[in-house]
Amino acid sequence: MIKKITDRISAVFTEDGFSSGNCVLVEDTVSLMIDSGAGRALKEARPERINILLNSHHHIDHMGGNDFFPAAVKMAHPLEIEFMQVPEKLSATDAWKELMDQDCFLHAREINGRPNRLYQPWHIDEIMQPGQILECGHTRIRVIHTPGHTAGHCSFHFPEENILFLADICLSKVGPWYGGSDSSVDDFIRSIDAVREMKPEMVVTGHYTDILRENIDAILVEYRDRILKREGRILDYLKDTPSTIHELAGKRFIYPDHPNPFVVYWEKSMIMKHLERLIELGEVTREEGNRFRTTVAASSI
Repeated sequence: MIKKITDRISAVFTEDGFSSGNCVLVEDTVSLMIDSGAGRALKEARPERINILLNSHHHIDHMGGNDFFPAAVKMAHPLEIEFMQVPEKLSATDAWKELMDQDCFLHAREINGRPNRLYQPWHIDEIMQPGQILECGHTRIRVIHTPGHTAGHCSFHFPEENILFLADICLSKVGPWYGGSDSSVDDFIRSIDAVREMKPEMVVTGHYTDILRENIDAILVEYRDRILKREGRILDYLKDTPSTIHELAGKRFIYPDHPNPFVVYWEKSMIMKHLERLIELGEVTREEGNRFRTTVAASSI
């Protein structure tokens, strides 16, 4: 579904669930799209006529429709381009073999008798630099580097309209997500605070189901604070119960429901990012047998 934000800027809302993502369409002298993962809704945007395609980051739910833009100059942050050629990075499962006891079916080279698109090359024409401004006629878009979800994750600011597209600073009920090898808890927090400082009047994200126009700062604060609340639950549990990553995942500190193996994996991968951070802070140690426990100092707090 395409929903107008202004005369020239629209949100393209996916109807295909978590494996797809919302996009932004600019219809001006130069036609431009941000992300391509809207699934069936992408057809409404007529991707064959788009001049420029901006990729916010390397995950398949945001760039999975890139092939439908034959005339577009495709752009991405330099830190993202290498990961676009790695199936496990595209599918956000790069630590699967380490954390799971079953194979990931997404990594089969053929699915239903056809080559898996994750294994085919993804082409990027130009590097997209932080602070770069793209001119589309009456519409300007500024590239904002907002790492945390991935190292090169970018958001996009429309300065005249004060609209922000935040991609996977998603503001959805299940976010934030920071389970990749290049993800960073601290960077994610800093990026959210940087977005708050911009005081946007309207916000669109990759997975929130509407255009945000009210209470934006409060929504961003609540979203940011989920990260440290998750970490607090993990630390409190470890004070009394030294545990492995698998035991911790069973406590569901991140996601209250585990409907499929991917959610279990993402639970484990994000708990691991918190454990790595807590180890750096000196609050947790990793013992023989891959069991984690709080340090004496953390236990006495």
